[in-house]
Amino acid sequence: MKLNYRFEIYPTEEQQHTLERWISICRQQYNSALLDKQRYYKQNKKDLTRYELQNQQKLDKKIYHFLKEVPSQPLQEAFARLEKTYKKFFKKDTGYPKIKSFKEYRSITLTQFGMFKYKKKDGSLGTSRRMCSLTKGGKLLISKLGVIDIK
Repeated sequence: MKLNYRFEIYPTEEQQHTLERWISICRQQYNSALLDKQRYYKQNKKDLTRYELQNQQKLDKKIYHFLKEVPSQPLQEAFARLEKTYKKFFKKDTGYPKIKSFKEYRSITLTQFGMFKYKKKDGSLGTSRRMCSLTKGGKLLISKLGVIDIK
């Protein structure tokens, strides 16, 4: 079972700038992965899988340090979007995947939500935040971004 939460957020100006940068970097990852898949197929007549792209991303983070600014989940979600687009294309639901412009790629997905409990080495219970969670004040807490007002 999948459960989705959608929030209308009211970020500060700095948070807005950070989110726009994250979206831009994820769009670049999507477009780069699309071109990589096309090149790889022309050379090898095989498809690059989502997991091969994610492994390449680990290497890219060592070279392109700006990739470390974005949490890993939205970056990996860009590959999932591309995979979904290709599946739709092969089912003949949509046309061939295209490079996304700034206007066409306007969202990111944060896949881990809430708190989880775990057992510590000493046997006691601990809790840890995931990528995002709700604070007691009814605000959204996002890792690497901070607390954001929501409606």
